Amino acid sequence: MSGWLAGKRVAIEGDSPAITKAFEAAGATLVDGEADIWVHVAPPSAIKPAHDLTHAEWRASMEAGLDRRFLGAKDFAANCRARGQGGAILFVGAPEQALGADQAAAGGALSNLTKTLGVEWARDGVRVNSILTHETGETLGHLAAYLASDYAAYVTGAVMGIALDD
Repeated sequence: MSGWLAGKRVAIEGDSPAITKAFEAAGATLVDGEADIWVHVAPPSAIKPAHDLTHAEWRASMEAGLDRRFLGAKDFAANCRARGQGGAILFVGAPEQALGADQAAAGGALSNLTKTLGVEWARDGVRVNSILTHETGETLGHLAAYLASDYAAYVTGAVMGIALDD
C-alpha cells in the first residue's frame, strides 16, 4: 500500500485508528483544513428497539448517520469546485437493519444518498462512496485507502460492506 495516497491531504471526521493508520501508510497527510479526501466515520449509537426510541434518539441517529454526512459532503464538494479540482468522499460505519429502526433508516438513506451524490457530483470530479460495516480492523483501513486512492478513480456511488470477523 505504500505510496497509494502520496501527496493527498485527508480530513478524517470521527474516530478510526485503522483508517488513520492505513491512510498514513499509503502516504497521505492528515489535515484539519483544506483536503483532497474527506472521510466521515459515524460514531456508534445505542441499540434500542423501535418501540423504546424517543424522538430525540431518532433525531440523534439521523443527525449522526445522515444529516452531518450530507452537510459535510456538500461543503467539501463546494470547496473542490471552488478550487477547480476533484476529490473523494468516503462515509464509513453505517448502521445495519438488525441494530434498530433508527439505524436502518439512516443506513438506507445513506445508501441512496451515496448513489445520488456519486452520480450528481461525478461531473465535478468528486467521488462519493460508502463502507457499511461495524468492522474496525485492518481490512476496513485497507478498503478505505483503496476507495480514496486514484486506483479507484472510476468508482463512485458504490456502497460496500465488510463482514465482521468472528
